[in-house]
Amino acid sequence: MRGIRFEANGQAQVVPLSEPTPGPEDVVVRVTSTGVCGSDLSALAGTHIFRKPPLISGHEAGGVVHSVGEDVEGVRPGERVVIDPQRVCGRCATCRSGRYHLCPSKQMLGISEWDGSFADLVAVPAYTLIPAPDGVRDEHLALAEPIAVAAHAVGRADLTHAARALVLGGGTIGSLIVRVLSDRGVPVVDVVEPREFLAPTLRTMGATSVFAPEEFAERGGDLYDTIFIAAGVPSLVDTAFDNVATGGTIVQVAVFKSGHEIPIGELQVKEVSFLGTAMYVRDDFIAALGVLERHPDLADLLVSRTVSLEVGADLITTMAAEGPGDVLKLVLIP
Repeated sequence: MRGIRFEANGQAQVVPLSEPTPGPEDVVVRVTSTGVCGSDLSALAGTHIFRKPPLISGHEAGGVVHSVGEDVEGVRPGERVVIDPQRVCGRCATCRSGRYHLCPSKQMLGISEWDGSFADLVAVPAYTLIPAPDGVRDEHLALAEPIAVAAHAVGRADLTHAARALVLGGGTIGSLIVRVLSDRGVPVVDVVEPREFLAPTLRTMGATSVFAPEEFAERGGDLYDTIFIAAGVPSLVDTAFDNVATGGTIVQVAVFKSGHEIPIGELQVKEVSFLGTAMYVRDDFIAALGVLERHPDLADLLVSRTVSLEVGADLITTMAAEGPGDVLKLVLIP
């Protein structure tokens, strides 16, 4: 079989790999689609906190069950699945309470110790599999993971009385947050995004208005009940606090490379809830697959290019060195 290996010199290349054999409680999945995200690019660039080359990256994936371990029950070869890419202990307090995404010993698919999905086959624990509905095409299964990120982020906020939401950053995750918020019936979902070419996609996703940063700064107008920081720009914390309503909620979705001060006084006086979000759980994947079923055109809006491993290796190398450019989402078909 083949896979894309990230090298320490910043190059991604297709290499031959040994076919994985499932452990007693594992499953080998034949990958039908796998997505490239910012963490993959930062891994190849050498700046990711725990993804360090050389490695086989990739954690956004779906496919068909290829083989199963001897102790696996309820999973058969040929079944279509998506992968929750978290390997957890199953014994700690967070795992036992269902919050396994917060397991202190969790490992993510696509690290040096656990070969990722940029390959023909990938081995994962059986408990990480979620059945894929017939209404979602094989080449779209990789999108369940980023949609699950958005579903989990939206789930962190209480939308019971939310009338106005703001999403700061309209990239992959930001646009999917817009889609989930719109599906949840939030009347106004505005977006701040500097890349003008993304505006039509964001409006189709359900955005009420799309503002360039300078345009939004001069806008004035009503404040927002719920704000999502979905771009890795620390100054967006200030933008969020400047625009959140009294009693509102700010959800920190993006990962920052540096810290940023929080206006504690304003947090207290306005009783603002400032929440973090980390990963997802199984229910978020189920919700994500529902989004894909309800919106079959979503993949066409989100995916900029769908390519082979060979073409993908070259593109990933360029994107890690020079930035993603006009690529919103890159999907590989092994």
